[in-house]
Amino acid sequence: MSVDNHQNEPETEEDFHQIVTDELYAELVESIEGQRVVGLAVWEESLADEEGEEIAPARRQIFDMDLYLENHLYMELYATYVFKDPEGDALRGLDRIGTICTKLIEDGVWLEEIAVTEDSELVLILSRNHRPQLYLNVGGWTMEEWETLPDEE
Repeated sequence: MSVDNHQNEPETEEDFHQIVTDELYAELVESIEGQRVVGLAVWEESLADEEGEEIAPARRQIFDMDLYLENHLYMELYATYVFKDPEGDALRGLDRIGTICTKLIEDGVWLEEIAVTEDSELVLILSRNHRPQLYLNVGGWTMEEWETLPDEE
């Protein structure tokens, strides 16, 4: 897992998604569901932050992150809340999220399921041995191909 400290922005607006349509859901299930997570980069800032707002890393609750999958696709995830339990509170803290995600990736974690909230928002369910470990409630995303993982650059 790596932490990136520069601004994270989608390259083009047409590839930026905020709601899950039936067509987009089918595409996501086909292309990324069941893929092993091989890397993750968490950004120090989020597009959801108010302009000029500084949030202490330990208090951060909304994250932008890049999720790298074994099939060489990665998702840029924006305004993402991270939950251990879908009924619980969102996790806080840049270091805490980094530690949890690093351990999961080292132990083996898969993007096992694509879910959708009542408001058509994307939820990615990361599992190990078919047991959910993290729920990523995503405010917006793009998807692209990757050639090298951030730690390998």
